[in-house]
Amino acid sequence: MTVKMKQIQMSAFGGPHVLQTSAVDRPEPGPGELLIQVTAAGVNYSDVMRRKNVYFMPTPLPYVPGAEVVGTVVARGAGIDHSGPFAPGQSVLAILPAGGGYAEYVTNPAQYCVPLPPRIDATQAVAAFVQGSTAHLLIHRIAPDLQNKTIVIHAAAGGLGSMLVQLAKREGARVIGTAGTEAKRAAARTFGADEVVDYTRPDWPSEVVRVNDHQKVDCVFEMVGGEIFTRSFECLKYFGAVITYGTAGGAKGVIDSESCINLSHNVLSFNLAHFINERGAEWQESLGAVIEMIARGDLRVPVHSPFALDQAAAAHDALENRRTTGKVVLVP
Repeated sequence: MTVKMKQIQMSAFGGPHVLQTSAVDRPEPGPGELLIQVTAAGVNYSDVMRRKNVYFMPTPLPYVPGAEVVGTVVARGAGIDHSGPFAPGQSVLAILPAGGGYAEYVTNPAQYCVPLPPRIDATQAVAAFVQGSTAHLLIHRIAPDLQNKTIVIHAAAGGLGSMLVQLAKREGARVIGTAGTEAKRAAARTFGADEVVDYTRPDWPSEVVRVNDHQKVDCVFEMVGGEIFTRSFECLKYFGAVITYGTAGGAKGVIDSESCINLSHNVLSFNLAHFINERGAEWQESLGAVIEMIARGDLRVPVHSPFALDQAAAAHDALENRRTTGKVVLVP
């Protein structure tokens, strides 16, 4: 007997309205695959970019968004060791390179699934892949030694920004966060930001310098792009660095090469997908560290009020228009 399930598909590129709920046959696991009942599906800005067809990789149509889910193993395909970690009932984080997470069930190669410790919250664990491992790698692999350094973290109340704040504080940094609303600025403070600045102010770089005892900063973590990226150099000290890891604002920033040379400014960039392909073992180490920190309660993961699966369009609209605080998730 065929079992039906809900799945969010898009058959065209465009606004959130292109995300449509469909009833499809529940998949069966092939060799080396797991069938997973989804508990929480992560919504990332890369999903928005795929929906708008501006992602750096081609997006085939029709397409089911969703690069990460947490769920429960229901069945296993041939070739999976029955004495291994993926017994039915095991909670797993599944990483979906080809998408497909916006669904009630997914199949996925076991090699892209990570067993989760007991008692870890699914809506928090789903943030470990994109936001968690990115934050961990930025702090521990990309950034210079942050002990006694002053740094700026843009979007400090977001799913990634809030984890960056916490990890940077653990490394001994003084953190100045930025956020666009008072509620988000208050949230950033709860995660440890020493100061928080409104980046919608036209003079926000000067305000960063003012709250830092009129001193420029050592490093800026930036994923908005456009003018925010370009103006981040204004509050950067000699030999300082801008670390860029996204263009959520949809516009490219501009680097003034002459100014960078004159002030010895550095630009460091990071792309998680490329890092996984090139340095998979290091990424797995960071992912495991993040999962353990979440399970122990050493890393708080803010989660926006979850959206139902068939509210995927509303989730995209809220994320795209910066009305969310923390990780955005869909709950089937």
